Amino acid sequence: MKEPLPAETTHEDGHRTVSLNEIVVRKSWRGRSVAWQLHEAWLHGRTEERVTLLVNPAAGNGAVQARYEAWGYRSTGLQQPFPDSPVFAVMLRPTKLD
Repeated sequence: MKEPLPAETTHEDGHRTVSLNEIVVRKSWRGRSVAWQLHEAWLHGRTEERVTLLVNPAAGNGAVQARYEAWGYRSTGLQQPFPDSPVFAVMLRPTKLD
């Protein structure tokens, strides 16, 4: 993390958080909510309390991060996993939305 996070945010017990690595949808299927449906199907029945992902804020001129925000994710800080990698927004959301 670029800046330290509060302990209540980073505390893990091995069952609290699941990580989403990537959702890819063929270009011809985009714009049909397929990514959202895949995302929600993947989360359905999960026992973890929350899901996290990294997103490059520059991807799609900010559109990718905005999409995840529309899905209920909130940025908790910035992370640069490697010296030559982009700086990513670390995003979290509950696995179940009310």
